Amino acid sequence: MARFIQTGLSVTHAQNERIKALAERRGITQTDLVRHLIDIALPFAEGGHGLDYARLLTILEFTSLALDTLIQKHAPEEADRLLDLAVEHAKKYHAA
Repeated sequence: MARFIQTGLSVTHAQNERIKALAERRGITQTDLVRHLIDIALPFAEGGHGLDYARLLTILEFTSLALDTLIQKHAPEEADRLLDLAVEHAKKYHAA
């Protein structure tokens, strides 16, 4: 089990509300949510990278649309099954 150290972290009222709402939606504590967010973002910061969410979403959408187009063209009978599998995997591996 992980051993935790107590640190002082101050957030704005708006940040606190966002953290509280997201933690409630995910059914976890605010502390666990903040730890999770740190685990996601810290490696990017350590590597000198930022996150451009608009670019990331554009890449995801482009990839999704390109794959959908290719599947519909070359294997249309598999399209629905693959979408169902993608939804299952999102729920299983990403708590979506």
